[in-house]
Amino acid sequence: MMHGTSGTLKRPLSVAATCGALLLPALMTAQIDRSHPPKAAPAPKVRIGQHTISELPNGLKLIVVEDHKLPLVSLQVRFDIPPIHQGEKAGYIELFGELLATGAGKRSKAEIDRTVDEIGATLYTSSDGLFASVLKKNLDPLLDVVEDVVIRPTFPEEEVKSALLRAHSAVQQRREDPEGIADAVGKLVTFGGGHPYAEVTTATTLDKVERAQIEAYHRRFFRPEQGYLVFVGDITEKEAKDLAKAHFGRWQPGASKSTVDEHGREVVDGLGFVVPLTKPSVPGKQRRVYVVNRPDAAQSVVRVSFPLALEPRDIRSQQAQVMNTILGGGIFNARLMQNLREKHGYTYGCSSFLDVDRYNSSLVISTSVRTEVTDSAVAQIIAELERMRKEDVTAEELTLAKRTMMGSFGRSLEDPRTVARFALNTRLNNLVADHYETYLERLEAITEGQVCEAAKAFLHPDQASILVVGDLTRIEQGLKSFTLNDDEGIIRLTEEGQRWKEELKPVTDRTAEQVIETYLYTIGGRDAIAALRDLQVVRTETGVGPNVEQTEWFSGERYRLQRREEAAMVEEIIFDGARVLYSDGTNSGELTDAGLEMVRRQARPVPEVGFAALWSEARILGSITEGDREVYKLRIGFQSGNSIIQFYDKTSGLKLREVESQFYNGGLHERVVSYTDWRDVGGVRIPHLLTESGGIHGDRRSLISSARLKPEVPKGFFDVVIPEPPAENVPPEMLPPEYTPTEKEE
Repeated sequence: MMHGTSGTLKRPLSVAATCGALLLPALMTAQIDRSHPPKAAPAPKVRIGQHTISELPNGLKLIVVEDHKLPLVSLQVRFDIPPIHQGEKAGYIELFGELLATGAGKRSKAEIDRTVDEIGATLYTSSDGLFASVLKKNLDPLLDVVEDVVIRPTFPEEEVKSALLRAHSAVQQRREDPEGIADAVGKLVTFGGGHPYAEVTTATTLDKVERAQIEAYHRRFFRPEQGYLVFVGDITEKEAKDLAKAHFGRWQPGASKSTVDEHGREVVDGLGFVVPLTKPSVPGKQRRVYVVNRPDAAQSVVRVSFPLALEPRDIRSQQAQVMNTILGGGIFNARLMQNLREKHGYTYGCSSFLDVDRYNSSLVISTSVRTEVTDSAVAQIIAELERMRKEDVTAEELTLAKRTMMGSFGRSLEDPRTVARFALNTRLNNLVADHYETYLERLEAITEGQVCEAAKAFLHPDQASILVVGDLTRIEQGLKSFTLNDDEGIIRLTEEGQRWKEELKPVTDRTAEQVIETYLYTIGGRDAIAALRDLQVVRTETGVGPNVEQTEWFSGERYRLQRREEAAMVEEIIFDGARVLYSDGTNSGELTDAGLEMVRRQARPVPEVGFAALWSEARILGSITEGDREVYKLRIGFQSGNSIIQFYDKTSGLKLREVESQFYNGGLHERVVSYTDWRDVGGVRIPHLLTESGGIHGDRRSLISSARLKPEVPKGFFDVVIPEPPAENVPPEMLPPEYTPTEKEE
């Protein structure tokens, strides 16, 4: 809308007029009963702009929407292509869309680009057609280019090679982007392997793509009987028909050669098997949890999803969209946003997206949260799905969702291209003729009960796929409770969606001892570590259970540890270099054997300094790839028979994590400790953040709050005084038979 001023002379208001202007708002306010919300006005009638549909003799459908406000014309060529399974050559369809305008007829890519620029046009291509726009006076030269691009693309070999290089680069960049990984792998876990929507483009699949597939795809699917030509703008129906006939009327492509194999599958020349999607994916029988490991990730990217057998023409699809808007569909007041962001502060945003597709629909919930609250965020998402199924939505929620959807629909009508899109969607999705004209009326009529029924039909919290891209060592334990798949537990995937398996590569150029020595050198060297003879370290430990303050004193070979919950001592260890006194606040006694060895290991600020005196073997098992880094895996066996697994970054030399088995209450626990946040303490780099999972204490996070050199301690601070066990009065009947008590003892 244009705003401006007129030439009308402004005169001062009379006194009566001024009083009236002041009193009118008060009188209006007095007449309004604000104890009840105003009734919603009936849904406005929708008047979709006029359009015409016709068909050329070769089967190409023509849609024309006239809009003569501006001398502009946009056009779209769209082909109705079903989902195609790309298999081991996944990625060639996306490449086709990129390559469509890189050469056509006798024009090179440079000539196409120059022509489009010279006439001030835009031209975008995709795997199912193209879109272009231009001033009406330049429509003819634009259509010359469009005709060549659609009918006679050449896919030059050099352009194919360049596109493949860019695709390889994009795949590599995706491996470093957690959101990109979640998007690609998320489709796989949503629809399941073998589904056209689930395919992940990888370096391996791109290596198998050839120009022949690109050409065969065009030959098979870019055909007039499968196509739509859409004009929108300053053009009449007659002008559009004349242009369509002139540029596409004589298009009669040859047949795409194919055969049928012994299994009844169609084999298309150049493409291979073309198997149509005859049955959509539906939610699985059990909820599954998938993790793509991103070591040291500060955040977890979470996707909770399930496929749906819901078509656009299903009357419930609009009810499901209202339900999704209330759940998390793009409004700040949505339940997911209010829960995860406003109530719990886990994230900046959490949303749900319902994609209603004629072949296979899906619902996906997306968020990114701090690593330490990953399991809590997943729990709240599941809870909101359950609540949506079991509780009616409020009248306020329903009204807000309807008004939001009405506003979005109304704004879309301001663009004449929407009319063309509606006409095209009506044909592609087999909708009733007045589907869009009655959209607002049907939306207004949706009830709370219908929303609840849609939630029961299309939300499946117990059958969802939960995908998390994050630090596995820190999130694994918390995610275990969500899987209902008892046979597998958490399923670990690679960045490309394949089942992960540890692939150890042999390491022959160094030993475990050398890896540890490199680590000691990296953090400061043995001399600097030896200088940390007297040190006090205070850690704050949080996580499962109460917070704990842990204080350690190191003094040469001597060591003392205290753990307190608030003011209460819950654990204390004193080591004088030879013997260990242990106390848990109630009981105390001497630790020997494996317990003594364990304390001797932790009695140094850098435990690895003293490993050589304790181990029975040190072996490098090989190297593994984690994300973009190579990691050495070591096994350290100790004289007690216990062992640990350690992981070291090949490039930085730093220790990444340590894995140790713990037996407690008859169960085996695999304790994993990750080491991060390396800072200088007295010339030695010390990990200030330790993240523990899987141990007997559950998930814990330990952060150094202070580190003091040469702390003052009282005399005898490291002395070990082992208490004598209390004397026991043994009843005569419990003594061995051959023992006869003396009279005095009796």
